[in-house]
Parts: sequence; C-alpha cells; structure tokens
Amino acid sequence: MDEQGIDDAVCAGAATDTASAADAAVELMLTDNQRTALEHAFADSRSCLMHDGAMVPFTILCTSDGFEVAGHPGEDPRDVYESVRTLLAREIPEAYVLAYDGYVDLATGREDAIVCETARRGEVTAALLAQPYERGEGAYAFAPTFYSVGQASHLYPSGTKPIVSGLVALEAERERASLDGLGLELHSDATPE
Repeated sequence: MDEQGIDDAVCAGAATDTASAADAAVELMLTDNQRTALEHAFADSRSCLMHDGAMVPFTILCTSDGFEVAGHPGEDPRDVYESVRTLLAREIPEAYVLAYDGYVDLATGREDAIVCETARRGEVTAALLAQPYERGEGAYAFAPTFYSVGQASHLYPSGTKPIVSGLVALEAERERASLDGLGLELHSDATPE
C-alpha cells in the first residue's frame, strides 16, 4: 500500500452507516490516469488546507493528452456542480476527479474531510472517497489514508457518448428540464417540414 492509501485498485472502506461498526474493503476499478489524478487531488487539497487554511473546489480531467486542472469557485454547491458539468460537457474526458472540502458522517460522528468524486465516462455512478481531518491550533491532522464513503451520480451530461458532443447533450438536458417545468413534452423524433 502506498502512502496515499491506494493498494493498486483497492481502497479501504469506512462505514458511513453509524449503525455499522465494521470496515469493509471496497474494490475500485481505476485507470492508471484516474489513480494518479486521485492521488494528486488529495495531495493538493492537503497542501491548500495546510498553507492557506481553505481550498477552492477543483477538478482534474484525465484526457488522452494527460491531465488538466480547473478550479470551480462558486457561492454554493450548485454553482460548483454546474461549473463541473459544463466543463465535462465541453471536454468529455475519459475520467475526472472533483475535489472539495466537506464532511463525512462516520460511526464516530461528523468529521471534516477532503472529499473526492471520481468517475469514468460511461460509468453509472461516481465513487466518493474522503480523507477526514481535524483542525488544530494552526495545524491540520489528516487521517493516514482516504476511504470509500459511497457513491453519487456522475456529473457527465446524461446521454453523453464518445461520438455525441457533450455540450449538445447538456443543452438538450437543460431544455428538457425547462420544458418539464412548464408541463410540456419535447419530441425528438419530429422531423422538420
């Protein structure tokens, strides 16, 4: 096991159900690029917290050309998630890691944590990983590793496939949502006259 807590594609899992005291091993199928991005996301997040006392949420994109990093300053989580969705729709990377300062509910109670969400294009869900920490007087004490704390919906636009433009899919998704709010239906099989 390396110092980041990943043993090849296996991460230690921490119970998020406060009624469960047993920890379980959770196997994550990570690409090499995804694993590297995840390790850097946790390392960079720890560094930001230790040096700046805060961090701006950021995404590491795994692309065929390497890695790209984008910050997501926002007023609230919705702004951050919308920024990530737009980025994913524009770039359509093979995988992404979104890192932010959050918290996890463990058997011992709620703890501050660096949280990373990661998914590959085409996966049904994103894996949630967290590294709890405690704030001390001018210092941070990080858990020795990070843990699997569940799953979430991935942030790729629905229906995105390698041959479909992610921005087109995102726009169609937004149009469906606005029409649904008005009680209208969108018929994609209609042909122009």
